[in-house]
Amino acid sequence: MVTTSSEDIEDLIDRYRDKHDWERDKAHVQNTSKVIRQLVQAIVETGSVDEYAMRTVYNLCQNDDALQPENKKERIDNLDIDSTAKSEIKERIDEGTGIVGKGTYSVPIDGYEEEAFNLLSTAIRSDNRDEIDHAIEEFATLEIEGIQNGIISPILYFLHPTKYPISNHRSRTGMQKFFGYEMSGRLTSYLTEVEKFHEVRADYPFKNDFRHLDSFFNWVGEQGSVLGERSTKPVAEMSDDADLYWVNQHSQPEIEEEYLRAKTDGLWHHNLDKLSIGDIVFHNFDNELIGVSTVIETAETYTSRGEEYYRVEVDLRSFGEPVPVDDDLKKRLGQDQYRTEKYYPIDKNGNLNEAYLANLSRSAAEFLLSQVDSIEESETPVETSGSLRRIWQITPARGGEYWGTWMQHGIASIGYGLDHKVTNDVADIDDVDELSDGELVEIAAEAGDNHGRGMAYRFQYEIDEGDVIIAKQGRTSESDIIYGIGIVTAAHREKSYPEINHSDVVSVDWKVTFGESGVDIDVGSDSDSIKTYTLDTLEPEYYRDLTSELADKGDVDRDELLALVFDELSQDDEGETTDEGTNHYWISANPSIWKVESIEDGGEVFYTAYNRKGNKRRIFGAFEEASPGDKVLFYESQPVQAIVAEGTIREGLHKDEHEEYDEPVDGITIEYSRAMDTISWDQLTAVPDLEDASPIRNRAQGSLFPLTEDEFETILALEDPIEDGVSQDAINQLKTKLASPEVDVSIPNSLYFDDADRLRREIEASLRSGKHLIFTGPPGTGKTKLAKAICESATTHEQVDDYRFTTATSEWTAFDTIGGYVPSTGDGGQELLFEPRLFLKCFRQDRVVNEWLIIDEINRSDIDKAFGQLFSVLSGDSTELPYERDRTVELRSLSSSTTDEELADIIGNPDAFPVTPSWRLIATMNTYDKTSLYEMSYAFMRRFNFVHVGVPPLTTDDEVRTSLLDPDGTDNYATAWLADDESLRPILADVYPVVAVLWQRINEHRVIGPSIVYDIIRYLGSYDDAGGSRKDALTSAVVSLVYPQLEGMRPEQQKQLIRSLTDQNVATENGPVTLDLDKSLLQQKAADFFGITFDDDA
Repeated sequence: MVTTSSEDIEDLIDRYRDKHDWERDKAHVQNTSKVIRQLVQAIVETGSVDEYAMRTVYNLCQNDDALQPENKKERIDNLDIDSTAKSEIKERIDEGTGIVGKGTYSVPIDGYEEEAFNLLSTAIRSDNRDEIDHAIEEFATLEIEGIQNGIISPILYFLHPTKYPISNHRSRTGMQKFFGYEMSGRLTSYLTEVEKFHEVRADYPFKNDFRHLDSFFNWVGEQGSVLGERSTKPVAEMSDDADLYWVNQHSQPEIEEEYLRAKTDGLWHHNLDKLSIGDIVFHNFDNELIGVSTVIETAETYTSRGEEYYRVEVDLRSFGEPVPVDDDLKKRLGQDQYRTEKYYPIDKNGNLNEAYLANLSRSAAEFLLSQVDSIEESETPVETSGSLRRIWQITPARGGEYWGTWMQHGIASIGYGLDHKVTNDVADIDDVDELSDGELVEIAAEAGDNHGRGMAYRFQYEIDEGDVIIAKQGRTSESDIIYGIGIVTAAHREKSYPEINHSDVVSVDWKVTFGESGVDIDVGSDSDSIKTYTLDTLEPEYYRDLTSELADKGDVDRDELLALVFDELSQDDEGETTDEGTNHYWISANPSIWKVESIEDGGEVFYTAYNRKGNKRRIFGAFEEASPGDKVLFYESQPVQAIVAEGTIREGLHKDEHEEYDEPVDGITIEYSRAMDTISWDQLTAVPDLEDASPIRNRAQGSLFPLTEDEFETILALEDPIEDGVSQDAINQLKTKLASPEVDVSIPNSLYFDDADRLRREIEASLRSGKHLIFTGPPGTGKTKLAKAICESATTHEQVDDYRFTTATSEWTAFDTIGGYVPSTGDGGQELLFEPRLFLKCFRQDRVVNEWLIIDEINRSDIDKAFGQLFSVLSGDSTELPYERDRTVELRSLSSSTTDEELADIIGNPDAFPVTPSWRLIATMNTYDKTSLYEMSYAFMRRFNFVHVGVPPLTTDDEVRTSLLDPDGTDNYATAWLADDESLRPILADVYPVVAVLWQRINEHRVIGPSIVYDIIRYLGSYDDAGGSRKDALTSAVVSLVYPQLEGMRPEQQKQLIRSLTDQNVATENGPVTLDLDKSLLQQKAADFFGITFDDDA
């Protein structure tokens, strides 16, 4: 932890209070607080809460970048709460809500709905901390998986901003770093952490609202290397405090979207939580080193397909040419001089360690960089025009009398002080001298932007280096007189000049001046602040208009003026921009407001960049970037939901009259070009190449969306449908799935099979011949891991989109596997609608998909009851299901002979679920579940190939095969486990002969797989760490991990097995081995587990 002195902290807090715009921050959180309170109150009034409602409360705590306003409003619409409350909440959402960033999106309260309701109802009803604390404590003791401080604390904060702080990764890190408090993040510790936040707030000058302290941590993070924070400078200059890593990636989205992703399963190479900001990662993508990245955000967690994952955002810089990870590179990188102590990307045999994240030494990183020809520059965020510099207008005293002094000395000044009229309009203050400097600053900050002392506060604490200042005529002027425009070179200081009666000044480089008298202009803008206040900020739009007037009357270059703020060129006289290239857009038209057909025959529409409440429309940057000549596609929303025409931008962002607005408003003018054959929303969403297009990703919830040229051309290509409005591209995409993928089965490094070649051939033959698979075998043989590895390999083929994993239960019915009728959400449950479930989602979601399915322990379910409707499809026949939507729901079995017309019919029918020849179901089954096995009918079994995944012979020539577990062997179970966790080597080397004998003795009576043996090894390693004898550890491991596998055996068999666990001098490949376990404890625990006694042993 970085240690800092109290003086450093106080200085940092003072700078934060000076620079941070608390009024704007406070207004935003107050609006969010009102929204959260109104939503929670409405939910409590219904009498219950479910996961969807609880998640919606959390979603409104998230900022609009993490979850966009339209998505928030959609969630509100789907809640069964008071309609008036819905409308009011949605209006506030339009004003901007939330401060929590991206992260965990689920709030898994299933099974705890009543307890969650009690927490919410207490928090909204009571203002008493003792009562609310008690409710929090009761909820925390449930220890619901997936619910910690990061989810609950934002809700509590917005309900009670002065009582409960937000406890997330950033704030906990800040509390540890700057104030020395240890923080856990667990909900059970939240109330303890609350007291720590209260102590900090009491000891330092933070406001009562905990957002002020939370914003401090955020502000510090934005300042860069403050008080010893880790460096994030370019990786070619690797900072000394950065840790170095190697990642093996096979997912293209990870590269394109620049992130790392791994399960939170505790495996060392999946532990992304150890990554810190500034750490450096080398990216191996499909055996090519493609680039190097810097970690820019620490790990967040989220849930997908029922499993939790880490996600770490990185800034990835690609190499000019990828570096092949070939035998030569592996050989050189594998030299001892580069190796780390453990978890290195190259194993001792010179092979690539296929673990996800591995460690690199500094020397290894430097070697890798020496192999690179070039590294692309890190992309700097491009700000939209108008946001590069803040623009201020300041009056050089009345009549401009101080302008000469300003020009001469390169300054701007203000006469108002922080104490302006304090005794006149602040209650209970009669003498300004009684106030401390801090109190005076706080009073001025709260005075308002246009109050004299409010202007003094903004001049002293908000104007910063690089800001633009316009010197203009004071408030008595009947016209706009501009004296000059300059850039601030030094922020506020106190200095006196004999010519003026001001001492608060900033230094200014006056770039453009218009003489002693200035230039008289008339902007014709709806911004009247140029005439009204001594000091204020100006909108970029006004500045654009101002530059045009100054270019005409002031004999200056408009481009030079624009470059001071926007770093861009103006349009030329013909209306064409100096930028080359054409941009492409999608614009949404709401037919209830205006129809595209109203501007046919060369008409045009003025499309406003602000809604009728004066708020910027979504993706406002698209309006700012739109230029004459850019291409536009017109999309009409409900009820049309289709692209209907093409157009061209005639004029970029400018002010014009609009019938819905009282005053001129900013917008763009679009000219109608031609009508198009309609391209429906279903057609658009059926094209994989458009999945990431902005309007598709946002479900067309917005106004003006940017498109790439490829996306624009792809949409135009849909205009030529062949069947029922379905494009040839969509048909071709489905047609690729009609051929089975040639899946090459690769056994993961973390698995070992004594008969791996046989197993691989059987699996490949089954998949390539069109068969589904069931892996059989005793527990712990790696059946599930093998199934997942096969599906991961299959998803690299274009026929397979993804895979799903589930575990069967005895309660399964066709409702769980196929689907069924559920109450609708939009009308209070008045209508029953068909909802697809597990199997059908493998074939169609928003579009046609092909997702393979893994069912673990399939024989736990009643096969005929749960899967009966699928028998025909598994045999290649189509079948209608007993459900109706717009049409009858049906499973359509496709083949290589399915025609384009039939494919078009299926794509265009959302009630048809196509099962392609490339789809596979892979299941696992434990052979000891004999009862369930016999419930499988022949009709079901004959649709699968059964592949046995067993245990190899554990003896040879009457000796136990200890070589199977030898960590120094070349290819066995131990080497596979060490590929997964190298830290197990010491314990394996110490105990493998004994564990091999244990395994052999157990398997003489009840076969268990190597995964259980692996668990025993890990248990022994952990037991050693905790202290204790080896005898106790072995005995405890057998009782904990083996005894549960002995259920169902006859008592005499159980006793024979347990007696054999203390055998002496067992012959092995390593010589005689004695099993030194605690015999009496084994027998005592057997009596507890199985009710058996060993009296006959006496």
